Amino acid sequence: MKFLVLLLALALRRRDGGWPAWLSRDDRHRRLLASLSPGAGTLAWWLAVALPALLVALLFGWFDGALGALATLVLGTVLVLWMVGVESEFRSLDTLLVRGRMNDREALARGADDAFGLAAGECDAAWFADLERCVLRRAALLFAVVFWVTVLGFGAALLLVLNRAWLARNPDGGDWARSLDAALCWIPARLSTLALALVGHFGAVIDAAGGRLWRLDDGGALLAAVAEAGLERETAPDEDRFQHGVDRLEALQGLLLRALAVWLILSALWTLLAA
Repeated sequence: MKFLVLLLALALRRRDGGWPAWLSRDDRHRRLLASLSPGAGTLAWWLAVALPALLVALLFGWFDGALGALATLVLGTVLVLWMVGVESEFRSLDTLLVRGRMNDREALARGADDAFGLAAGECDAAWFADLERCVLRRAALLFAVVFWVTVLGFGAALLLVLNRAWLARNPDGGDWARSLDAALCWIPARLSTLALALVGHFGAVIDAAGGRLWRLDDGGALLAAVAEAGLERETAPDEDRFQHGVDRLEALQGLLLRALAVWLILSALWTLLAA
């Protein structure tokens, strides 16, 4: 059932507009934290992050039978959409690529700001590199949610999302919260590296991952390095630096879409083995 929930959520994310504000707002996670606990201490973290994750895990564990399966499908899909957002990063990239191919730099910069929160710039190499990092962060969160929903259920995925929102709201929220975020992202980041190697240039990705795989971090630097290695093989130099940036963005979209397909295959295999 969890695999069906993921498929339905990913399909619904392709829908254009019409979503309620509590699903589409960029600050929806932080607003929930503020409503549950306005503080910033350890007790506030337990009330705003750990307790909701525990209650969600108990709720979905309690569902049983045909009605339980239906409830899991409906509530689980809504929860996944709330966690990863209803705006698909891949659909947003489609729009940005159209503007890039039309050489409309102002529209591309506005679209990147609306979709990924990237401040408007000159659309030069540094700006495109920042945009690639924003896209990778969104994709990494999606892959991590897919992993934890599949392996441990909705409570584990919610713990990841709420803890990350907690750190965004409280940058000095504690080393324990940052360590938890790194721990929850460690396996998904390594599996994402494997997926990128399988769908891209295996040797280049593995070489780029060398020395980074076993670091105890959230995998952000690892994914950036292996994505860069894949993009170097996917794109050729171009005298027009703007169009070269657009080419890299299109290649990144292709890599991530193929990696998502690998993630869904792994999720389906896990579901079959666990049945």
